[in-house]
Amino acid sequence: MMRFPGPKTVCLSAVLLCLALTGCSSVSHVIADNWPHMMGGLPEGVPPRTETAPAYLPIHDTPPPRDTKKMTLEERAKYEAELAAGRTQNTSQAQEVKSQAPAQLPPAR
Repeated sequence: MMRFPGPKTVCLSAVLLCLALTGCSSVSHVIADNWPHMMGGLPEGVPPRTETAPAYLPIHDTPPPRDTKKMTLEERAKYEAELAAGRTQNTSQAQEVKSQAPAQLPPAR
């Protein structure tokens, strides 16, 4: 009769397997680059990896101050009026197309 391992043995084996696999993460790109596509590898035509890793983005550097001045109230009013006019024009064009659409559709059967 076969004897199955206890839950402690299974948990310990799972933890040891996870530790062993995480140790391979530094060389996993070698396996992924050479693995066949049908087994989960990279597809054909993928450009090769660069030899050196790209530099990290400077996320903690503050951007330089802007060289533009703030918008005046008159400029803001002018741009808002232009936006409102554009919205009105788009709405009227949409209503026109919507009113013509039933005449262009074939009759329903």
